Amino acid sequence: MSTIKSKRQLANGISAFAVAAALVVATPAYAQSETATLQGHVDGAAAGAQVTATDTNTGRKVVGTVDETGNYTILGLVPGTYTVATDGKDAQTTTLLVGQTAVVDFVAAAEGAPAGIVVTGRRVREVRTQTVSTNITPAQIENLPQSKRNFLSFAALAPGVSVTAGENAQVQAGATSSQNVNVFIDGMSLKNPINHGGVFGQNFGLGNPFPQIAIQEYSIETQNFGAESGQAGSALITAITKTGGNEFHGSAFIEFQPKAWITQPYFDKKNNVPKPDYNRKQYGGELGGPIIPGKLHFYVAAERTNQLRPSTTGNVPASDFPQSLVSQTNVSHNQDFKQGLYFGKLTGYVTDEDTVNLIGYLRREDNLGDIAGNATDTHGRRIRTNQDRVQLQWRHNAGDFLNQFNIAFDKARQDTPSVGSGPEFVMLNPGDPAFSEGILAGAHFFEQGDVQKSWTIKNDSTYRMGQHTLKFGGQLAQLDLSRSVINAFNGRYYYSNPCTGSVTPVCPVTTFDFATAQPIQTKINVQPTPTLNAKDLQVGLYVQDEWKPDNHWTINAGLRWDFESNANNNKYITPTAIATALRNYPGWAARGIDPEDYISNGKNRKEYWGAFQPRLGVSYDVHGDRDIVFFGGAGRYYDRNLFIQGVIETLTNSNREVSLFFCPNGGAAQGNGLGTSAADCAQWNDAYRDPHNLRAFAANSANAAGLSGGSVFVLNNKTRMPFSDQFDIGVRKRFGDIQTSLTFSHIRSHNIQMFTRANFYANGWFTALPTCADGGDQWIIDFTPDTVAGCPGATNGQLTGFNGKLNRGMSNGKANYNAIYIYAEKPFTDLSTWGFTTALTLGKARSNVAQELNSDEFYNGPYLNTYGWNRVNGLTKWNWVSSANYRAPFDIVLSGILTLNSGPAFGNIVAPWNGLTTPVPNGACCYANMGGVYFPKKDIGYKRLDIRVAKTFKLPWGHEFTADFEVFNVFNWLNRSYSSWGAGGGNPAPRTENSQVGADARAFQAGLRYKF
Repeated sequence: MSTIKSKRQLANGISAFAVAAALVVATPAYAQSETATLQGHVDGAAAGAQVTATDTNTGRKVVGTVDETGNYTILGLVPGTYTVATDGKDAQTTTLLVGQTAVVDFVAAAEGAPAGIVVTGRRVREVRTQTVSTNITPAQIENLPQSKRNFLSFAALAPGVSVTAGENAQVQAGATSSQNVNVFIDGMSLKNPINHGGVFGQNFGLGNPFPQIAIQEYSIETQNFGAESGQAGSALITAITKTGGNEFHGSAFIEFQPKAWITQPYFDKKNNVPKPDYNRKQYGGELGGPIIPGKLHFYVAAERTNQLRPSTTGNVPASDFPQSLVSQTNVSHNQDFKQGLYFGKLTGYVTDEDTVNLIGYLRREDNLGDIAGNATDTHGRRIRTNQDRVQLQWRHNAGDFLNQFNIAFDKARQDTPSVGSGPEFVMLNPGDPAFSEGILAGAHFFEQGDVQKSWTIKNDSTYRMGQHTLKFGGQLAQLDLSRSVINAFNGRYYYSNPCTGSVTPVCPVTTFDFATAQPIQTKINVQPTPTLNAKDLQVGLYVQDEWKPDNHWTINAGLRWDFESNANNNKYITPTAIATALRNYPGWAARGIDPEDYISNGKNRKEYWGAFQPRLGVSYDVHGDRDIVFFGGAGRYYDRNLFIQGVIETLTNSNREVSLFFCPNGGAAQGNGLGTSAADCAQWNDAYRDPHNLRAFAANSANAAGLSGGSVFVLNNKTRMPFSDQFDIGVRKRFGDIQTSLTFSHIRSHNIQMFTRANFYANGWFTALPTCADGGDQWIIDFTPDTVAGCPGATNGQLTGFNGKLNRGMSNGKANYNAIYIYAEKPFTDLSTWGFTTALTLGKARSNVAQELNSDEFYNGPYLNTYGWNRVNGLTKWNWVSSANYRAPFDIVLSGILTLNSGPAFGNIVAPWNGLTTPVPNGACCYANMGGVYFPKKDIGYKRLDIRVAKTFKLPWGHEFTADFEVFNVFNWLNRSYSSWGAGGGNPAPRTENSQVGADARAFQAGLRYKF
């Protein structure tokens, strides 16, 4: 068996079964693009003649009928390799990609040419469409260099799409955050409905969402996808999995990366930081084949990762803290990561027209991390991600009619438990500044957990009627979502620092015991934060017509409608104390803010019924041969707000965190301890070491002082659903085997939602200068003083009865995106000698929300548009990603990916310590435009070349053994981080920063693979 043939039988050969499927994790899934279409012309064939497409892996046959013009179309084919045959003609072979149309013509040969001509390689991609899409082939997934085995990393090959550098792969497109991207696997969405990151588990988890070995191929639709696709405001990724065939095939692999193969990060080496321990092994396998040949097939796959991650080393000054605490902090804190991904599929060919799939998937992930540089081991947190999925698919394919029915259940959980248990112990910085965090010990004070369950029923139908192909369908999804938070419920105990910091190099105090020393400050939540549960019903309906009046024009018109019953925690009732305080808050009255817009009675947050989304696309094939095609499209695309954005209000307002000062050395009380300094301290009692007793004391003290709570978050009762209006126009041109495209993209995104600061003084000021003048709105201020001495108008800054920040939800954020996409590719498949892709994006993303993407809080002002329109923080102004594959002699494959871009935009923060010369308002920190104010100094802000070399050995018994070696960031280019606080910090801002993108230093990796 040849190398190419055996690879085909495994990568394509354990070929994908892709039917449109249900959204399971969260939001509705409406795409039917998991399948492919075969069409063509048969010269001399009578109407009613048959064309048969046979899957070379499974043996499955699907029949199409020739019409009176000699044309045929076969719908709903599983992407893979097919033998296409009709009576009186030589059989031909073609490869179908996900969401694409292949053309196989049986035409009379030109003079001197062989009979039976088919163009299979260059005509595989559908070019008569308004959608801007990119296909990632099985050969690319198997051969391109990739460190983390996260199949989403290859989405960076598509124009207009970026994948975050470092350890956490988040996919972003347009001018909005990753939460507006939707990812489907076999039709099921991986979207996270609760938290950020777009894909479930990618908000702060390090793992992969799915075993890469089980992915056959996928497509990235950057813009203007059809009406059958929903819940995606920017890009849509559609992946399909492999299916067992008529023969047994499988593989096993291991990839390893020891400590010696990881180059130490540039600044660690420069600062003489010891190289930390590191080791990673990724391994797994797959097996597929027949249970009953031609009737019942199976496919199973598993991947595991065991990783000792680069440890963090404590870095507190030895002169500032007792020696015993320094010895526990300034050590190497080992961090581990373990993940198991398991997938299985049973495929039954019930009749010639009916196929049933039963699919199951498990994800188990555990990561020890989040140990700060000033913390001991017990203060770390684990990040755990579990996901279970079961799906049943039925596809009925009867000539011109295709029906796909799905029912699915999904359960997913992600939480962050503390390594230690009990209270948190904090050693204050020298001089004991209130609630400062010098050294952190004990348990972490904050834990969170998200759980989502969903049932989904969905049906999609396609009916071909001559020149028209009609698609229509609907979905019903029932979601059960919950979020829990533990915030200082076991208390945070702050201790006086016996070190002054003036004695160097080591503080003379040798030991310190948190168990016997007396705290002088505490914070504790006096009531547990309840787990918030909510049910949400999501409905989606669509209809779409694709009209092809001739070989030139393709017109695609559709309309979809989405509905969600509980988008904004609709049944929430604002507590009476908060409602009363808001109605009597003079600062809102002075600013013209109506408190009734933010007070919910459980009935005044209405469902939104108007999410209608018209979509139109047109393409014109100049010569009717798919050589030059002009295309354009426009449409509206609704997404949804995250569950966390709706429940922050409930969770925060249920907190009642009380801060207390205690008199040193058990001294007599000087007050109730609720003031702003030690001058108003309570008397310490050793019984308060028990969090239960401290809670009781804190609650009594707060009640006596008339304090109902701390910070308050309120959501606007008319929070609007986010949506984008998209427009594109472009041209595609084929040069031999190379397909090129030039596209102009324009996207207007609306209803971006965040919580803004909403504390105002009685005279309407957001901040007040010490001179009793208006300090303006452009400031970070986490705690607004209730009054400013000597300033009569600057009173009532705090909400009466509460002590903290007041935030209100606003959904009037906007973003505009204009870009030019230049793309070229020669597809690389298992039959190709070479292939390449290159995507250049020249983009300008602007927003009136001057804050980082994926933020819940606009903490730098009272309105989302406080800083006007800026570039979008974190996005590049140009990005160029190229990949190449080459099958060299001696069964060697060479591959590489080159990434070049401008580097991200970042904000500007100016404070007294970095150049601010104007007065700072009372309680404020700094001026902070967190939009994209600056770009890196260098024209190329990020550059990286990854390469892979693989050698395959053909064994005498027909199996294969492959050894590969990969190098990431071959030239060890220094790619700096660019943050608003670092590169953007100061006046003037340095526009450079002495920190490096995580996991970006040069690294090597070796792998072994056995196939049969």
